[in-house]
Amino acid sequence: MTDDHEFAARAARIRAAYHRLMAQTNDVAASAHRFSAALERLGQAVQAGTDREIAEHPDLAELNVVLDNYYDKP
Repeated sequence: MTDDHEFAARAARIRAAYHRLMAQTNDVAASAHRFSAALERLGQAVQAGTDREIAEHPDLAELNVVLDNYYDKP
């Protein structure tokens, strides 16, 4: 009978450890999701700033067109 209780206690500890592992895994996945969303917003903000800066400076806009034409040619 003692062996049954010890086995049940050990099994419960293993299940509890498994649930803690799954909780940590889900925390990591949620953090990665939040990080990727934040990184996407940062990229959009940087691109918007770059676009605005090019539009405000005609020389940069002209250079951008020249470079686009140069690099788009096969």
